Amino acid sequence: MLFIYIFLFIVIFSYILKRLAPYIIRYMIRKQFEKFQKKQTPKKDDFKMKSNKKVGEYIEYEEID
Repeated sequence: MLFIYIFLFIVIFSYILKRLAPYIIRYMIRKQFEKFQKKQTPKKDDFKMKSNKKVGEYIEYEEID
């Protein structure tokens, strides 16, 4: 009798999972896409120009033949 209950549980569970799988996958893809979009949006601080820094001197080297 226990075998029948286990078998019915597996069959019913797999049927429900088949019906819900597209919605679960769609939800997971949407969450990953939102996380990707949030990561890709640039921050406001990234575009600030920092021209006050002194980088150093420019040295031009000549080619030696």
